[in-house]
Amino acid sequence: MQPLNNGIANVTEFRADGKALLYPFNCSDRQAQQPEVSTYTVADNGQSIHIASAQESFDLKVLAFAPKAMQLAMQVADQQLTFDYVKVDKVAPLCALPSGAAAEQARQSPYQASDFVAAPQLPAHPRMQRYLGTWAIGDVVELEIRRDPQGKAYLYHASNTNWHYLYNDVRWIGDALHFQSYSYSDKPELFSHPSHKSPTQVILQPTPDGKLRYLLTIEGRVFEETLTRAK
Repeated sequence: MQPLNNGIANVTEFRADGKALLYPFNCSDRQAQQPEVSTYTVADNGQSIHIASAQESFDLKVLAFAPKAMQLAMQVADQQLTFDYVKVDKVAPLCALPSGAAAEQARQSPYQASDFVAAPQLPAHPRMQRYLGTWAIGDVVELEIRRDPQGKAYLYHASNTNWHYLYNDVRWIGDALHFQSYSYSDKPELFSHPSHKSPTQVILQPTPDGKLRYLLTIEGRVFEETLTRAK
C-alpha cells in the first residue's frame, strides 16, 4: 500500500485459498510485525472485496484495477478512505513510492468493464421532455438524451476514433439532472491523457431560454458551460 499521511504502509497478501494476510508497516520505524490473517471474497461484479476475521468484517470498494496496481476505498462514518496498492514480489513497504503513483498506474491501463459500470438510464421525471434531444456547445455535440424502445430515457454519446463514453449514478435533485460521466480510449498512446478513465461529476440545469446549464467538476474545480439543442 502507498504510505498514508501517518506513515502507515501495510502490505496485504491475497492468497488463492481465500486467505488475506495483512502485514502492518509504518515508514517511520520499518519494524515488521506478525501478519493479521483474514478471509476475503470478491463480489461477482468485481466492484468490492469483503474482508472477514474473528475480530471484524468490512468491505473495500474497488475504485480502479490493473494488473500491477489497484485503488481501494472504505467508508468510515461519513468519510471515504482511499488506499493505493502496487503489486510487488515480496513483502516490503512502499515507503519510497511517490504520492499517487499506484492510482495513476491503475488509470493508465486498458479499460475493463469493472472499471466503470455503465448505468445511463434516467429515473422518471415530470419535466423529462425538457431534457430530451441532442445538446451541444457550438457545433460540438456533448451528449444526447434519448428514449429506448420501451420509452425509457438514457444518456448517450457516440464513440469516435479516440474515445468511448459511459454514464452512471444518474439521479434528479429537483429539476436538475446529476450524473457521472466517464471516457476511455482503446489506444495505448492515449492512456496517459487526463480524460482516460477519469470520472467527472456533471449537473444539467434548465435555463429560462430553453438551454441547459452544464456544470462539470474536474479535480475539485467546477467548470460551467451552456448547452443548446443541436439542429
